[in-house]
Amino acid sequence: MDSTDKYRNRIKELEKQVSELKFVLDDTRELLDSESEKRKFYQFVADFTFGWELWIEPDGSIKYCSPSGYDLTGFTSNQVIASGNLAELLVYQSDRLKFNAFLEQSLNQSLLNQSLEFRILTRTRQLRWCIMNVRGVYDRQGKYLGIRASIDDITKLKKAMGQILEMETVRELQDRTRHRLQSELNMKERELVSILLQLSQKNELLSLIRNQLQQAGQSDQGKLQKAIPQILESIGNQEESMDWSLVENELEKIHPGFFGRLTSKHASISLKDKRLCGYVRLGLTSREIAGLLNMNAKSVEIARIRLRKKLKLAEGTRLSNYLLQL
Repeated sequence: MDSTDKYRNRIKELEKQVSELKFVLDDTRELLDSESEKRKFYQFVADFTFGWELWIEPDGSIKYCSPSGYDLTGFTSNQVIASGNLAELLVYQSDRLKFNAFLEQSLNQSLLNQSLEFRILTRTRQLRWCIMNVRGVYDRQGKYLGIRASIDDITKLKKAMGQILEMETVRELQDRTRHRLQSELNMKERELVSILLQLSQKNELLSLIRNQLQQAGQSDQGKLQKAIPQILESIGNQEESMDWSLVENELEKIHPGFFGRLTSKHASISLKDKRLCGYVRLGLTSREIAGLLNMNAKSVEIARIRLRKKLKLAEGTRLSNYLLQL
């Protein structure tokens, strides 16, 4: 083979190698174009997320900052990246220590809780609450590339939670006030019942003495017969008929609107029946009511039966229960 043939063969080999290199180059260019398109797509998605997205490298430097951070902070992406220290640029002074500790643990991949709530001061010095969620970033070979941080504004949520807590506090105070007022009403009711019971017992005792003297006055002893009328008159003067207006006013304080509801539903009710309803509403027995109305217990029972008929209560409905629910 002469030198000419050698050159020809060599040229063919080179042409073949060039052809193969062109093929490899085309594949590589196509792969790069594909990767570039993917990068542009992911960049586009990241740039237009509603939340604030950050890519922080293992050494703590900020590799990427989404434009949405401007809406939250007032700083542009370039300003955030150039600052090099997110805590000094934005984080509220009282929260910097926990923020730096959280970021350090995140970059060291030693973090257990991957969320942090903290406050920032915007470029216009407005205080806002934020929450940051982080996760590690790795390439296809598993190499650690840093962390991705997503930061969202939770100021409105915090305010809403504060209002809820305030409402719960107000509700608790209202409950305490209601319990206190109910206790005071119960105490006033017990005081009124106690006064009425004392008066009832006194009148009952005076009534008993009168009966005994009346029986003694039937004897033949002249002097005793002359003295008895005077004694009876004195005892009669000592008997007290409870001022009904006082009882009515006190009962109205304890159970507001009771008599109004009673007369509204039963317009034809008499004053005597109204008094009986008031005493029953206070939980007094027939004997105790008898002492207040200067009658015997049997008469009170009869009056209660008549009152049930006037109120048109259904059979089996207790008068006291009906008045308690009125």
